[in-house]
Amino acid sequence: MLKGQNKVTRENLLQWIENYRWMVETIEEARQPVAKVDNNSYIGAKTAMYGVEATLPKASGGTSDPVFTEVQRRVYSLNYRIKEYEQKIAEVQNRIPFVEGDREIEILHRLLNGNSMRAIGKHMKLSSTTIFRVRNNILNQMMVQ
Repeated sequence: MLKGQNKVTRENLLQWIENYRWMVETIEEARQPVAKVDNNSYIGAKTAMYGVEATLPKASGGTSDPVFTEVQRRVYSLNYRIKEYEQKIAEVQNRIPFVEGDREIEILHRLLNGNSMRAIGKHMKLSSTTIFRVRNNILNQMMVQ
């Protein structure tokens, strides 16, 4: 297991499935305010590289712009947490193909969409006990590799 990766246990996998929807939404929200031009550069003010501007002294110190400070906070301080969410989501997504059975797949996708057990049972005309049993079967299938 690589450094920074989460150990995949049955309990962790269940928690990641239950938290899947909000982790995806958090990643989308974190990526939204700042658009990347390429891998390492963000849209915004650029430093002049040529001409008269290149010979002028550069500003030192920080900025007092609160919007810029907020963008920096979102981009840099959330980076670790977002990468952790991405790893968890990827782990769940890598295990989806191991789930067999139409009912299991339907319940899994509804769980990933954030539906409650009660709502899934109501939609599929199944008891909550059956939904819990199928969910446990899904976890068993996802844990086998």
